Amino acid sequence: MDKKIISGSFWLSFGSIFSRVLGVVYLIPWLAMIGSPQHQTVAQALFNTAYTPYALFIALGTAGFPSAIARRVAFFNGEDSFNNSKHIAFAGFGFMVVSGVICGALLYGLAPVLAANSPVSSVVNATVAIRCLVPAIVILPSMSILRGWFQGNGDLKPFGISQLWEQFIRIIVILGGTYVLIEVWHQSYVQAVFISVAAAFVGAIASYLYLLGHLWRQRNAYRRLTAKSQAGKQHAAGQLLKMIGYESIPFVIVGSGITLSQLVDQLFFKQIMQGLLHQS
Repeated sequence: MDKKIISGSFWLSFGSIFSRVLGVVYLIPWLAMIGSPQHQTVAQALFNTAYTPYALFIALGTAGFPSAIARRVAFFNGEDSFNNSKHIAFAGFGFMVVSGVICGALLYGLAPVLAANSPVSSVVNATVAIRCLVPAIVILPSMSILRGWFQGNGDLKPFGISQLWEQFIRIIVILGGTYVLIEVWHQSYVQAVFISVAAAFVGAIASYLYLLGHLWRQRNAYRRLTAKSQAGKQHAAGQLLKMIGYESIPFVIVGSGITLSQLVDQLFFKQIMQGLLHQS
Protein backbone atom coordinates (compact mmCIF):
# COMPACT_ATOMS: atom_id res chain seq x y z
CA MET A 1 0.00 0.00 0.00
CA ASP A 2 2.83 2.42 0.88
CA LYS A 3 4.49 1.71 -2.47
CA LYS A 4 1.19 2.36 -4.25
CA ILE A 5 0.71 5.67 -2.45
CA ILE A 6 4.29 6.81 -3.20
CA SER A 7 3.96 5.84 -6.86
CA GLY A 8 0.57 7.52 -7.10
CA SER A 9 1.83 10.70 -5.45
CA PHE A 10 4.74 10.84 -7.89
CA TRP A 11 2.47 10.49 -10.93
CA LEU A 12 -0.02 13.01 -9.54
CA SER A 13 2.71 15.59 -8.95
CA PHE A 14 4.49 14.84 -12.22
CA GLY A 15 1.26 14.95 -14.24
CA SER A 16 0.16 18.21 -12.67
CA ILE A 17 3.53 19.98 -13.03
CA PHE A 18 4.52 18.66 -16.45
CA SER A 19 1.08 19.36 -17.95
CA ARG A 20 1.47 23.00 -16.89
CA VAL A 21 4.97 23.14 -18.37
CA LEU A 22 3.59 21.81 -21.66
CA GLY A 23 0.85 24.43 -21.46
CA VAL A 24 3.49 27.16 -21.56
CA VAL A 25 6.05 25.66 -23.96
CA TYR A 26 3.58 24.98 -26.78
CA LEU A 27 2.84 28.72 -27.05
CA ILE A 28 6.23 29.32 -28.68
CA PRO A 29 5.63 27.30 -31.88
CA TRP A 30 1.91 28.14 -31.86
CA LEU A 31 2.48 31.90 -31.90
CA ALA A 32 5.22 31.49 -34.51
CA MET A 33 2.72 29.80 -36.85
CA ILE A 34 0.06 32.45 -36.15
CA GLY A 35 2.25 35.05 -37.86
CA SER A 36 2.71 38.76 -37.28
CA PRO A 37 2.70 40.38 -33.81
CA GLN A 38 -0.69 41.94 -34.58
CA HIS A 39 -2.17 38.54 -35.47
CA GLN A 40 -0.61 37.04 -32.35
CA THR A 41 -2.25 39.70 -30.17
CA VAL A 42 -5.68 39.15 -31.71
CA ALA A 43 -5.29 35.36 -31.52
CA GLN A 44 -4.31 35.44 -27.85
CA ALA A 45 -7.20 37.79 -27.08
CA LEU A 46 -9.65 35.38 -28.73
CA PHE A 47 -8.10 32.39 -26.99
CA ASN A 48 -8.17 34.00 -23.53
CA THR A 49 -11.66 35.40 -24.03
CA ALA A 50 -12.91 31.85 -24.54
CA TYR A 51 -10.86 30.15 -21.83
CA THR A 52 -11.60 32.49 -18.90
CA PRO A 53 -15.38 31.88 -18.75
CA TYR A 54 -14.71 28.23 -19.62
CA ALA A 55 -12.43 27.86 -16.59
CA LEU A 56 -15.05 29.50 -14.36
CA PHE A 57 -17.81 27.24 -15.66
CA ILE A 58 -15.58 24.21 -15.09
CA ALA A 59 -15.02 25.32 -11.49
CA LEU A 60 -18.76 25.80 -11.01
CA GLY A 61 -19.65 22.68 -12.99
CA THR A 62 -17.47 20.39 -10.91
CA ALA A 63 -18.10 22.43 -7.74
CA GLY A 64 -15.44 20.62 -5.75
CA PHE A 65 -17.32 17.35 -6.15
CA PRO A 66 -14.28 15.24 -7.13
CA SER A 67 -12.46 16.10 -3.89
CA ALA A 68 -15.62 15.61 -1.83
CA ILE A 69 -16.30 12.30 -3.57
CA ALA A 70 -12.71 11.20 -2.88
CA ARG A 71 -13.09 11.99 0.80
CA ARG A 72 -16.38 10.09 1.11
CA VAL A 73 -15.10 7.09 -0.86
CA ALA A 74 -12.03 6.91 1.38
CA PHE A 75 -14.27 7.21 4.46
CA PHE A 76 -16.58 4.37 3.40
CA ASN A 77 -13.65 2.20 2.34
CA GLY A 78 -12.17 2.69 5.79
CA GLU A 79 -15.38 1.23 7.20
CA ASP A 80 -15.20 -1.72 4.76
CA SER A 81 -18.36 -0.42 3.11
CA PHE A 82 -17.37 -0.54 -0.55
CA ASN A 83 -21.02 -0.70 -1.61
CA ASN A 84 -21.57 2.76 -0.13
CA SER A 85 -18.46 3.96 -1.98
CA LYS A 86 -19.93 2.77 -5.25
CA HIS A 87 -23.31 4.25 -4.38
CA ILE A 88 -21.91 7.73 -3.75
CA ALA A 89 -19.73 7.53 -6.86
CA PHE A 90 -22.71 6.61 -9.06
CA ALA A 91 -24.83 9.38 -7.53
CA GLY A 92 -22.05 11.92 -8.06
CA PHE A 93 -21.44 10.76 -11.61
CA GLY A 94 -25.11 11.18 -12.53
CA PHE A 95 -25.23 14.61 -10.94
CA MET A 96 -22.10 15.70 -12.80
CA VAL A 97 -23.53 14.53 -16.14
CA VAL A 98 -26.53 16.81 -15.56
CA SER A 99 -24.27 19.60 -14.28
CA GLY A 100 -22.11 19.39 -17.41
CA VAL A 101 -25.12 19.66 -19.71
CA ILE A 102 -26.51 22.64 -17.79
CA CYS A 103 -23.17 24.47 -17.72
CA GLY A 104 -22.65 23.75 -21.42
CA ALA A 105 -26.07 25.16 -22.27
CA LEU A 106 -25.43 28.26 -20.14
CA LEU A 107 -22.04 28.88 -21.73
CA TYR A 108 -23.53 28.48 -25.21
CA GLY A 109 -26.36 30.90 -24.44
CA LEU A 110 -24.17 33.49 -22.71
CA ALA A 111 -21.43 33.40 -25.35
CA PRO A 112 -22.70 36.45 -27.32
CA VAL A 113 -23.00 38.52 -24.12
CA LEU A 114 -19.54 37.51 -22.90
CA ALA A 115 -18.03 38.21 -26.32
CA ALA A 116 -19.74 41.61 -26.69
CA ASN A 117 -18.31 42.80 -23.37
CA SER A 118 -14.78 41.43 -23.90
CA PRO A 119 -11.83 43.35 -25.41
CA VAL A 120 -11.73 41.61 -28.81
CA SER A 121 -11.65 42.87 -32.38
CA SER A 122 -14.56 40.69 -33.52
CA VAL A 123 -17.55 39.80 -31.35
CA VAL A 124 -18.65 37.16 -33.86
CA ASN A 125 -15.28 35.38 -33.74
CA ALA A 126 -15.20 35.57 -29.94
CA THR A 127 -18.69 34.06 -29.75
CA VAL A 128 -17.62 31.14 -31.96
CA ALA A 129 -14.44 30.64 -29.90
CA ILE A 130 -16.41 30.48 -26.65
CA ARG A 131 -18.94 28.06 -28.11
CA CYS A 132 -16.13 25.79 -29.34
CA LEU A 133 -15.55 24.94 -25.66
CA VAL A 134 -19.12 23.83 -24.97
CA PRO A 135 -18.51 20.11 -25.80
CA ALA A 136 -15.55 20.04 -23.42
CA ILE A 137 -17.48 21.60 -20.58
CA VAL A 138 -20.27 19.03 -21.05
CA ILE A 139 -18.03 16.01 -20.43
CA LEU A 140 -15.38 17.33 -18.03
CA PRO A 141 -17.52 17.35 -14.85
CA SER A 142 -18.40 13.65 -15.16
CA MET A 143 -14.78 12.83 -16.01
CA SER A 144 -13.68 14.60 -12.84
CA ILE A 145 -15.79 12.15 -10.80
CA LEU A 146 -13.72 9.27 -12.18
CA ARG A 147 -10.59 11.03 -10.97
CA GLY A 148 -12.20 11.54 -7.57
CA TRP A 149 -13.12 7.84 -7.46
CA PHE A 150 -9.53 6.74 -8.04
CA GLN A 151 -8.24 9.29 -5.56
CA GLY A 152 -10.66 8.04 -2.91
CA ASN A 153 -9.46 4.49 -3.51
CA GLY A 154 -5.85 5.54 -2.97
CA ASP A 155 -5.03 5.02 -6.65
CA LEU A 156 -3.51 8.38 -7.63
CA LYS A 157 -1.58 7.19 -10.68
CA PRO A 158 -4.50 7.31 -13.15
CA PHE A 159 -5.38 10.80 -11.86
CA GLY A 160 -1.90 12.12 -12.68
CA ILE A 161 -1.50 10.26 -15.97
CA SER A 162 -4.94 11.35 -17.18
CA GLN A 163 -3.97 15.00 -16.61
CA LEU A 164 -0.77 14.50 -18.58
CA TRP A 165 -2.54 12.57 -21.33
CA GLU A 166 -5.26 15.23 -21.62
CA GLN A 167 -2.74 18.04 -22.00
CA PHE A 168 -0.49 16.09 -24.38
CA ILE A 169 -3.32 15.23 -26.81
CA ARG A 170 -4.69 18.76 -26.57
CA ILE A 171 -1.34 20.28 -27.54
CA ILE A 172 -0.88 17.84 -30.43
CA VAL A 173 -4.28 18.90 -31.80
CA ILE A 174 -3.49 22.59 -31.29
CA LEU A 175 -0.11 22.50 -33.04
CA GLY A 176 -1.09 19.95 -35.69
CA GLY A 177 -4.39 21.69 -36.47
CA THR A 178 -2.77 25.13 -36.62
CA TYR A 179 -0.04 23.87 -38.95
CA VAL A 180 -2.48 22.21 -41.33
CA LEU A 181 -4.88 25.15 -41.41
CA ILE A 182 -2.26 27.87 -41.89
CA GLU A 183 0.67 26.19 -43.64
CA VAL A 184 -1.13 23.57 -45.74
CA TRP A 185 -4.65 24.89 -46.36
CA HIS A 186 -3.66 28.58 -46.06
CA GLN A 187 -6.65 29.44 -43.88
CA SER A 188 -7.00 32.43 -41.58
CA TYR A 189 -5.25 32.40 -38.21
CA VAL A 190 -8.71 32.90 -36.69
CA GLN A 191 -9.67 29.41 -37.87
CA ALA A 192 -6.53 28.14 -36.17
CA VAL A 193 -7.70 29.74 -32.92
CA PHE A 194 -11.04 27.95 -33.23
CA ILE A 195 -9.40 24.54 -33.66
CA SER A 196 -6.98 25.36 -30.83
CA VAL A 197 -9.84 26.14 -28.47
CA ALA A 198 -11.80 23.06 -29.54
CA ALA A 199 -8.71 20.92 -28.81
CA ALA A 200 -9.78 20.96 -25.15
CA PHE A 201 -12.61 18.59 -26.08
CA VAL A 202 -10.27 16.16 -27.84
CA GLY A 203 -7.91 16.16 -24.85
CA ALA A 204 -10.84 15.57 -22.49
CA ILE A 205 -12.03 12.61 -24.60
CA ALA A 206 -8.52 11.10 -24.52
CA SER A 207 -8.38 11.48 -20.73
CA TYR A 208 -11.88 10.04 -20.36
CA LEU A 209 -10.98 6.96 -22.41
CA TYR A 210 -7.82 6.39 -20.37
CA LEU A 211 -9.75 6.59 -17.08
CA LEU A 212 -12.48 4.27 -18.34
CA GLY A 213 -9.83 1.81 -19.51
CA HIS A 214 -8.18 1.84 -16.09
CA LEU A 215 -11.58 1.40 -14.46
CA TRP A 216 -12.21 -1.66 -16.63
CA ARG A 217 -8.84 -3.15 -15.75
CA GLN A 218 -9.65 -2.79 -12.04
CA ARG A 219 -13.05 -4.49 -12.32
CA ASN A 220 -11.93 -7.76 -10.70
CA ALA A 221 -10.42 -5.95 -7.73
CA TYR A 222 -13.66 -4.00 -7.29
CA ARG A 223 -15.68 -7.24 -7.39
CA ARG A 224 -13.57 -8.65 -4.58
CA LEU A 225 -14.06 -5.50 -2.52
CA THR A 226 -17.80 -5.66 -3.18
CA ALA A 227 -17.91 -9.27 -2.00
CA LYS A 228 -16.09 -8.36 1.22
CA SER A 229 -18.15 -5.20 1.80
CA GLN A 230 -19.81 -5.01 5.18
CA ALA A 231 -23.57 -4.61 5.25
CA GLY A 232 -23.98 -1.07 6.46
CA LYS A 233 -26.49 1.72 6.32
CA GLN A 234 -27.41 2.66 2.77
CA HIS A 235 -27.68 6.40 2.24
CA ALA A 236 -30.23 7.86 -0.17
CA ALA A 237 -28.82 9.52 -3.29
CA GLY A 238 -30.26 12.90 -2.27
CA GLN A 239 -28.67 12.66 1.16
CA LEU A 240 -25.32 11.73 -0.37
CA LEU A 241 -25.41 14.64 -2.82
CA LYS A 242 -26.31 17.04 -0.03
CA MET A 243 -23.42 15.70 2.01
CA ILE A 244 -20.79 16.06 -0.70
CA GLY A 245 -22.27 19.38 -1.82
CA TYR A 246 -21.70 20.79 1.66
CA GLU A 247 -18.14 19.47 1.74
CA SER A 248 -17.38 20.90 -1.73
CA ILE A 249 -18.15 24.54 -0.83
CA PRO A 250 -14.58 25.44 0.31
CA PHE A 251 -13.13 23.92 -2.88
CA VAL A 252 -15.52 26.01 -5.00
CA ILE A 253 -14.59 29.26 -3.26
CA VAL A 254 -10.85 28.65 -3.48
CA GLY A 255 -10.92 27.15 -6.99
CA SER A 256 -13.06 29.82 -8.64
CA GLY A 257 -11.74 32.93 -6.87
CA ILE A 258 -8.86 33.75 -9.23
CA THR A 259 -10.83 32.83 -12.35
CA LEU A 260 -13.76 34.98 -11.24
CA SER A 261 -11.48 37.99 -10.81
CA GLN A 262 -10.04 37.37 -14.29
CA LEU A 263 -13.57 37.29 -15.74
CA VAL A 264 -14.42 40.57 -14.02
CA ASP A 265 -11.27 42.06 -15.55
CA GLN A 266 -12.24 40.70 -18.97
CA LEU A 267 -15.80 42.06 -18.86
CA PHE A 268 -15.05 45.52 -17.43
CA PHE A 269 -11.71 46.41 -19.02
CA LYS A 270 -13.31 47.29 -22.37
CA GLN A 271 -16.02 49.43 -20.77
CA ILE A 272 -13.51 51.34 -18.63
CA MET A 273 -11.11 51.97 -21.52
CA GLN A 274 -13.78 53.03 -24.02
CA GLY A 275 -16.59 54.49 -21.90
CA LEU A 276 -14.66 56.12 -19.08
CA LEU A 277 -11.21 56.86 -20.52
CA HIS A 278 -12.31 57.19 -24.19
CA GLN A 279 -9.41 55.05 -25.39
CA SER A 280 -9.35 52.41 -28.12
